[in-house]
Amino acid sequence: MNSESMPPELDVFISLLGEIDMLKSQVGVLDKNTHIALSQSDTSAILGNSECFRILKLIETLNANLSGLNASLLNAAELVTDQYPPTDNDEESEEKKSTSLMEDIIAGREEIEERREQEKQKDENKGSKKKKENEVINNMLSYFKERFEGNE
Repeated sequence: MNSESMPPELDVFISLLGEIDMLKSQVGVLDKNTHIALSQSDTSAILGNSECFRILKLIETLNANLSGLNASLLNAAELVTDQYPPTDNDEESEEKKSTSLMEDIIAGREEIEERREQEKQKDENKGSKKKKENEVINNMLSYFKERFEGNE
């Protein structure tokens, strides 16, 4: 979907999803730091196992609630998008997306085979060039050998 055909209401959802992403990263840092704090022997001894697990459970619940909110916002954005008719550009992109997996695999294989053939041709050209260079060098060596042996 290009920016011209995108409904203006989606901007709100995009910004909310970005804010949730930032919250998720901060909750991840909080989770890591909480694990570090609770792993210290003095702290875990004072709090006890049950309190440590309760705290970790709260963080996991917070993480799960953020994921649920993220999913709800994505569903809402999808509902808003469905209210707008597709444009010609969207239909073309849908056709491109609807190509079968097998067609993509076949096209990829053909492209790889073409590249291999091009590389083989390049290697053959290099090989024949080296062969010619070796012949020239061999001829020069034999010439010098005959010349120096003849002078002795």
